[in-house]
Amino acid sequence: MTSTALTSFRDLIAALKRNGTLRSISRPVDPRFELVAIMRAVQRSGNQPLLFTNVTANPIAVATNILGRRNVLALALGLDSETLLPSLLAREAWQLDPVVVSDGPTHEVIQTESFDIGRDIPQIVHSERDAGAYITAGICIARHPVLGTYNASWNRIQLVGGDHARVRMMPPQHLGQYQSIAEQGDHPLPVAVAIGAPPALMLSAASKIPFEADEYRTAGGWQGSPLRLVPAKTVPLDVPADAEFVIEGHILPSVREAEGPFGEFTDGYVEVGQNHVLKVSAITRRRDAIYHVILAGGTEDTVLLGVPLMIEVLKQIGSLAKIRDIGFPGHIFGCVVSLEKTDDAQAKSVLEAALAAHAWMKVVVVVDTDVNPHDAQEVLWAIHTRHTPDTGILHIPRAGSFPRADVRDAHRGKIGIDATAPMAMRDTFRRRRFPGIEKIDPTAYFDPV
Repeated sequence: MTSTALTSFRDLIAALKRNGTLRSISRPVDPRFELVAIMRAVQRSGNQPLLFTNVTANPIAVATNILGRRNVLALALGLDSETLLPSLLAREAWQLDPVVVSDGPTHEVIQTESFDIGRDIPQIVHSERDAGAYITAGICIARHPVLGTYNASWNRIQLVGGDHARVRMMPPQHLGQYQSIAEQGDHPLPVAVAIGAPPALMLSAASKIPFEADEYRTAGGWQGSPLRLVPAKTVPLDVPADAEFVIEGHILPSVREAEGPFGEFTDGYVEVGQNHVLKVSAITRRRDAIYHVILAGGTEDTVLLGVPLMIEVLKQIGSLAKIRDIGFPGHIFGCVVSLEKTDDAQAKSVLEAALAAHAWMKVVVVVDTDVNPHDAQEVLWAIHTRHTPDTGILHIPRAGSFPRADVRDAHRGKIGIDATAPMAMRDTFRRRRFPGIEKIDPTAYFDPV
């Protein structure tokens, strides 16, 4: 059942507190390695949202793993988790114009001088070889230098100190294209970095919408109401009025500096590279701001990146068969499609279309509706018990996938795996059932210790 969307990060935190899923940590935690190590351990066990209220060296609370489950994203957008993908696909066309207000919580504290991003922003260091503290949940906002449309995108930002930061961005990413246009005219590109942004904007920033589309309008459509914006203080941009933090500044033209290494979403490192320089002109925030941290490649990152990718897959396969759901239990370089097959040829058609839906789709598995596409163990069970290696493999050799130059060749080729039962053998492959299991609490049967 759908409900009203939560239009701010703060509202989402409050909702998770009310439903008992948010876990608070009040003991002192070191922002260098310890905080992220705790988060990673939680992601591998209960995968709960976390709020750290005693991070050493900075009084600001830190929230992480907030959107680490797809059902939390559905909650934030007021949607049913079972129909999240088709609902988002339908809402993508809504495109609601934002509303600009005169003031908002993100301007409760305004720093236009005497600030230091190496002091006023929590200095979270993630991996052992990282070059230092990074903003990992910052949405970079910019306007097209000619068209005026707004782009929002996720970019890692290395915190150097003072008013100095380094940003990873380049074409074909839309923000990189904006910067390239500005740089050709020798102009700095005004940007704002929103941290703790409205959930719909987080999803929009990760989306694969066309270059000419406006991420603010897309976010409004996905949350079912206009996004609230407020004029920035030092750059000619409108920024999310309800964000926890907004960092304002300019990307300098024709300036590059060494950035990295950084542990990124494939669980390896991006080595040192020449990247863009952000000169910060203001930090604005809520009075009791909560700093948002995302682990690259962690569960929150894969939900935010994976859901838009699965929407692209659904666009391509939705007319080929009755699609029950799409999951990505391993990594976002592939997916698992649950389909209600009516003939055996549908599986191959779905595999071909899903692999072509986005360059990153490298391994796609199709399963029957009695297999949970979000559960890696269930998917492996289907491959082991229903897949026919002689006929159930679709191999596309040398096809391009993940395009990063240093690993591009290691990602060549695509594979589709049909792990559905043959139509003629449906009864033979019918799964056994255990009547009453849904009502069983095993602990109620244990003898007292």
